[in-house]
Amino acid sequence: MKNISLFLLLVCSALLNAQRFQLPKNCTIVKTIKGDLDKDGIDETVLVCNINQTSDLKESFGRKLFILKQNGKDLILWKENSTILRDTKDCGFCFNDGETPLTNIEIKNNSLTIVQETYNNSRRTERNKLIFRYQNNDWFLIGSTYRYWDTCDFDHRCDINFSTNQVIITDIEGDCDDVEYKKKGTSFKKFDHSFKKITLDSYKPTEIKLNKDVYFIY
Repeated sequence: MKNISLFLLLVCSALLNAQRFQLPKNCTIVKTIKGDLDKDGIDETVLVCNINQTSDLKESFGRKLFILKQNGKDLILWKENSTILRDTKDCGFCFNDGETPLTNIEIKNNSLTIVQETYNNSRRTERNKLIFRYQNNDWFLIGSTYRYWDTCDFDHRCDINFSTNQVIITDIEGDCDDVEYKKKGTSFKKFDHSFKKITLDSYKPTEIKLNKDVYFIY
């Protein structure tokens, strides 16, 4: 009887240890955030890691996202993704060593927000903000904001609510000729569009053209 009890204890201990998260050896943590992602009142932990990082900041490294749940005193792996975060040098004209596309990642309103930027040149920037929420046993894209702007010439913004299938496009025209920046005009357009369900794993940067003048980007 004692031998059976000891065997069961060893089995249970092995199962618990198998669930405990261990950071892969080739991962270097560069960002850690905490917050409640499933409305259970207990904070999850989100890690951003560089893969096979070296001391050379001019090199480009892949990235992984880990979402961990609290299980007693331990953290267990809830979600792992290696596609949503761009490589460290995938930011176009990266002006500084160590500069990366990821400008912000946060947990707000039980959702995970990821913001990444691309610098087309010293004046023009693209920013993509994605909001994911855990529902129906998966991580779904519920909102996005794509912004492409020049320091003085234009500012284009596309806001999408994937829950309501509504799109708002804002365009601001500027004046680069004056010494001080001036707005020349602003336009707003609203559209309804039926989007397919997009998950954290299935997301890809996408452009949808309605006609020659209207396009959605997320």
